[in-house]
Amino acid sequence: MKKTILALLTLLVFSNVDTKSQIKPSREVPSLKIKNEQRVDAVKLVDLKVAVSIFGNIAKTSMTMTFENMTNRDLEGELTFPMPEGVSVSCYALDINGKLRQAVPVDKNKGTEVFESIETRRVDPGLLEKVEGNNFRSRIYPLPSKGRRTIQISYSENLIPESDQALYYYLPLNYNSIIENVELNINVYQGNKKPSFTEQPDGSLAFSEQNHNYAATLHKQQFKSSKNLAIKLPLNENAVSGLKQFNQDSSFYFLANAKLEIPKQTQKKWGNSLAIIWDRSLSSKNRDLEKEFSLLDQFFSENQNISVDLGYLDIRFSKARTFQISQGNWEELRNQLKQTVYDGGTDYSQVKSGVLHGANYLFFSDGLSTFGQGKIVLDQPTYCITSSTSSDYANLKQIAQTHYGKMVNLTNTTITQAYNTLNSIDLLFLGVKEQYSFTEIYPEKGTPIQSYFSVSGLGKDSEAKEITLLVGDGTQIIKEIKVPLKSDNGEIDLQQIWAQKKINTLDIQYDDHQDEIEAIGKQFGIVTRNTSLIVLENVEDYIRYAITPPAELLPEFNRLIKEERIEKEERVADLLTQAQNITEQLQSWWNTDFQQKTKYPQRGRSGRSTDTAIAQDAPTVNIAVPPMPSRPSASPVATPPAVESRLSERARDERVYTAANSKTVNAAASEIKLEDISSNDALKETVTVNAVQALEGRLPGVQATNTFGGKTGKISIPEIKEDNAYLKELNQSKDPYKSYLQLRDQYMGTPTFYFDIANFFFKKGDRQKALLILSALADLQIENADLYKTISYKLREWGDVDNALYITAKVLKWRPMDPQSHRDYALALQDKVQYKEALEKLYGILTQSYSPEAANRDDGIEEILVMEINNLIKLQKSATAKAAVEKKLVADLPVDIRVVLNWNSQNTDIDLWVTDPNGEKCFYSNPATAIGGRLSNDFTGGYGPEQFLLKKALKGKYKIEADFYNDSSLTLAGPAAVLAEIFTYYNSGRQERKLTTIYLDRDKERNILVGEFVF
Repeated sequence: MKKTILALLTLLVFSNVDTKSQIKPSREVPSLKIKNEQRVDAVKLVDLKVAVSIFGNIAKTSMTMTFENMTNRDLEGELTFPMPEGVSVSCYALDINGKLRQAVPVDKNKGTEVFESIETRRVDPGLLEKVEGNNFRSRIYPLPSKGRRTIQISYSENLIPESDQALYYYLPLNYNSIIENVELNINVYQGNKKPSFTEQPDGSLAFSEQNHNYAATLHKQQFKSSKNLAIKLPLNENAVSGLKQFNQDSSFYFLANAKLEIPKQTQKKWGNSLAIIWDRSLSSKNRDLEKEFSLLDQFFSENQNISVDLGYLDIRFSKARTFQISQGNWEELRNQLKQTVYDGGTDYSQVKSGVLHGANYLFFSDGLSTFGQGKIVLDQPTYCITSSTSSDYANLKQIAQTHYGKMVNLTNTTITQAYNTLNSIDLLFLGVKEQYSFTEIYPEKGTPIQSYFSVSGLGKDSEAKEITLLVGDGTQIIKEIKVPLKSDNGEIDLQQIWAQKKINTLDIQYDDHQDEIEAIGKQFGIVTRNTSLIVLENVEDYIRYAITPPAELLPEFNRLIKEERIEKEERVADLLTQAQNITEQLQSWWNTDFQQKTKYPQRGRSGRSTDTAIAQDAPTVNIAVPPMPSRPSASPVATPPAVESRLSERARDERVYTAANSKTVNAAASEIKLEDISSNDALKETVTVNAVQALEGRLPGVQATNTFGGKTGKISIPEIKEDNAYLKELNQSKDPYKSYLQLRDQYMGTPTFYFDIANFFFKKGDRQKALLILSALADLQIENADLYKTISYKLREWGDVDNALYITAKVLKWRPMDPQSHRDYALALQDKVQYKEALEKLYGILTQSYSPEAANRDDGIEEILVMEINNLIKLQKSATAKAAVEKKLVADLPVDIRVVLNWNSQNTDIDLWVTDPNGEKCFYSNPATAIGGRLSNDFTGGYGPEQFLLKKALKGKYKIEADFYNDSSLTLAGPAAVLAEIFTYYNSGRQERKLTTIYLDRDKERNILVGEFVF
């Protein structure tokens, strides 16, 4: 039986229980982690209501949970949890004003954007989304201080028979704490044999029977259970049953359950050689290795004399050695596997033919390729085996099918059944006999089936009383199974069962069917890879973000829409106009002559902070500077309040607002495909940049100037003080990697640990170990953009261009609503010397639309993009590399010094400080210095970037610092990773660059030196 999880703050895992094989859940019940909250009782489950309905092999579970925040501050809950193979959440509800409100489907990216936009207003959104693999993440805000929130999650699953010809339902209830109120309601419909409990919380549960329907209830106060709930459902000898539910057009959805007496099957011939690919990435520590060893036990007991090539997969793929199995003795291989060290991420793209040799491959993995593309290419049949509840089942199925093998899921079957599946030629479902009466049938024709299986589809003939299922071996039909169909309007929603089966089928070839999957998910309210479920607080928000509300709010929604009383969200789409204005400001700044007057020494003045000292004799010219942020000019090292608003008071009048999702800003520019424009195009507003002609004075109004003379500048990156105890231990160790592994259990979920250790090995010259340990960050949390950003920063610093390109592409896929995601990917393309593609990606940031909240957060990013666009224009040396940009954006702006600061966390305020040889500091409250230093807009809400420019550098030393000003995040963030990009002679044709990545922790080092210039 399948495992699943159904809780927001405390995870409940549903798994199969086989009393003969003693299959138990392979994972404990985890609990929600709250940032900056060490108390284990910060949030408590105080009320739990579970309703279970079972019909045939379909079980529907609905869980309603109430949680209490025991702390004195609002919290945000976030939990990533796995669902079993083929199962998805189909219902999600959150309490709003004391009443549960059903969620509605929404595009995944839009759901994330809307949730984060509303969250900034501190109201009550809830979001459930599918992340990598068959894993789900629920986000709810707020969990009010000393208050309670209630959620409800429902799903349906297929129960799979075990070796004793019974179905099992399993629900872990072994909580470690007392729950104030617990209610269980279990109903089994139309069962000819009485179900029984093989395990239960307190021994008081018992089934009562009425008309072949069975019911059991439990109601406890102040209840603490150390046991789980397990139900055994004996199969009928016939075990054939069917239901149908009519639609408005007289068609109907049906579900047909069938049992097949499978004849003795043809056994697979494994030959005399085998290749085993063993995933040893960090996430593989979560696999149930004992189950996998038990499967190999049975395999070698049946295939006693065979040669085995063992290969290890992490971010690389390599052969370990060859083993000769004789008389079924595989002890040497077992010992080798038991000694496997699990570390790093996983890169399936490394798997290639020729490394191992065997007539077949056994691939032991969880299906999650966290550090590379998820496809493999092999030349022999490949059998994928997983024992992890967090697996990407669809990916493993796809690999197995394309390599003429099978996927074996050890989480929902016994070892004997798993081996039989592995070792036999499957019978296939070959469709239905009444082809003209039924359509849209799933599983599809040709799908392998087991002895007990179910089929769902759409009936066209309202008079149909039965359906005939066809089973064969691929060459002939060997069995016809007639299933009667009874009308039903009960607990089981057949249309959602059908929709889930169709999605599971399409998901195996996701890239070819993603639009159809999204459409089905939205129509039937099922969470998919690109469909989430969202709950909003009021009708106005549903109107504002163009989301159809649940039925209870539809009348008011329609009335307000008709009255046009609520303004819809107006997407901000004028970044191109902003960029043109900023280009003019930059040109004005660049053309200003910042002549320095002679300075004489003076006595210090009492009461003046040296941190904010400004040169006395600034040039008396009109300087185009960024707007001054409205933050107090206190010493930057002073401790700020916990939450402080520091948004720039910037006029928004110039912004152009368009309807939601509008991407047209300027008809002459944004609608023109870059590749379609040639240098002869006579467009007023758009020019085609060909090589470097634009910056060599060949375009009207563009001048190129060399400002550098004979000066030289040198960048130095200081050694960061490493005072962590684990680094001291590694420095003293004779075997640092062994010491790292011994220390890792203490810091398993701490990103800074892997970051620091990776740095340690890189400095020692062991790039291979450094990359392996850094890649482990990808396995810490599924689909965590902040961690992937950290990885990309370090990869770019190390010059690992190919891996940086993959990692930034993943972040862009997850968070396309952030301009920083596009920029990071563009800069990785630039590092790859793909200048045209990088320019197109950067320019595209200016032509797409953003939510008002995101636009406000990222106001001023245009200044950074203008500099980088013009740098890319100059870098394009090839005459064939053409890209169109707005003429008004083209400007020759070479500078002696450019520094850009980026960080990986939202709701985090990192400040860039640059102190010049005169002692003047350029920072948020002094963004324009006497010698011409210019600081871009102050980013207070996350990601940055912040940029410092200096056209002409004075001789002397320049100090670059990063300051952790504030963190208003309520999510599972840790210290912020900061990437400093440091340039000399930027955009001059002879620029030099150094990158450095650090972690800043507000509770430790508020301010840190990241680099220096000497001219």
